[in-house]
Amino acid sequence: MNANSEYSFDNYADLIKLLLEQISRLPPPLRERLEKELNELLRLLEDIRSPRFMLFGRRGAGKSSLINAIFDVYVAKTGAVEAQTGEPQWYEYERGGKRAEILDTRGILEGGKPQEQDAAKTPQESILEAVRDKCPDIILFLCKSTEVDAAINESLDIFDSLISKLEGMHEYNPPIVGIVTQCDQLEPADINRLPTDDEENNQNISHAVEVLARHLQSRRNLNNNFVEVIPVAAFVRFREKDGTPDKNRDLRWNIDRLTELLVDELPKGPDIAFARLARVRKFQRKIAGNIVNICSTACGGVATSPIPMSDLPVLAGIQLAMVVIIGYISGRELSFQAAGEFLTAFGINVGSGFVLREVARSLVKLLPGFGSVVSAGVAFAGTQALGQAAIAYFIDEIPLEKVKQKYDSQMNNRPDSSSK
Repeated sequence: MNANSEYSFDNYADLIKLLLEQISRLPPPLRERLEKELNELLRLLEDIRSPRFMLFGRRGAGKSSLINAIFDVYVAKTGAVEAQTGEPQWYEYERGGKRAEILDTRGILEGGKPQEQDAAKTPQESILEAVRDKCPDIILFLCKSTEVDAAINESLDIFDSLISKLEGMHEYNPPIVGIVTQCDQLEPADINRLPTDDEENNQNISHAVEVLARHLQSRRNLNNNFVEVIPVAAFVRFREKDGTPDKNRDLRWNIDRLTELLVDELPKGPDIAFARLARVRKFQRKIAGNIVNICSTACGGVATSPIPMSDLPVLAGIQLAMVVIIGYISGRELSFQAAGEFLTAFGINVGSGFVLREVARSLVKLLPGFGSVVSAGVAFAGTQALGQAAIAYFIDEIPLEKVKQKYDSQMNNRPDSSSK
């Protein structure tokens, strides 16, 4: 593996596979425990792919607008008067090497043919053709806030039928998230920026959410996969010059809450890609924390190796993998070399004080009875501290010097610091 090359999923997987090979020489009970932890990490990395979302709703529900609002860029065309979206298409949205696939479908119960071309006679046929080869991870059922009780049964009949056929195609029931759109159009009419302190407006939004939730839960097939109903406002005008949002014409509301829910409901792998893409820090921290726990447990297990110094290469490899993956989750395009530079800033490289501390930690194993337990504790806690430092730097964007100060304080104040 070239340490100077930009990392990729293959490099991640190769690194974990290399670690698995290195621990094959350890005693069976220890090896089996480590293999379980590292194989979980390997499966997570190999499952990373672009998340897939399908948007379903009547014409004018705001499907294309919601896509633009979530990704903060003009991705999908919106139709102001006539139906816009024709043949459903999987948009492969990419930003800085980060991707998501979104199926923007024809509006159901539309009054006429859409402006864009579609060979299918009905929206239902059109949607089924689009999901034949690709199954969405999550389906968003959109309904305008002013229409949650208007012709809803006809819409649900079509939706219910599509869900049943999708299950038959892929043997998978995607989670269903209800979206009450265009909440900025509810009464009173003079309120168009949310959130608001207006009691009438807030009650109308809450009522719209309750009505849509009740309708979705009334169908057994839909209720089985129903997650929640989220109210949103998605209007934002993008500047023609550079495609950035015009702050004076940005009425988005509750989009962050929606993206957090989507990350939480996605399967493992796609959730990492979407958290990275939409830059949802709360869930970036959550996913990165899981990575830190896996790697810390693995390092603690490696440190129980009865042979002094034999664990150093494996520990270093696990910690390097952890830092690189956290960098990836944050949305950065790091190389292994860049991750090494981060570790170097913490004194974690050959020739630094870290090696002397690790030598002392390994030599503790020569003490009969409790040496390995102490050593394992040091490796676990040290990896935890390093992982939290990486989260603070890459995800929370805290300056490196401040992160290093906190890390040094944690390491120096540990009860076993005298052994380093």
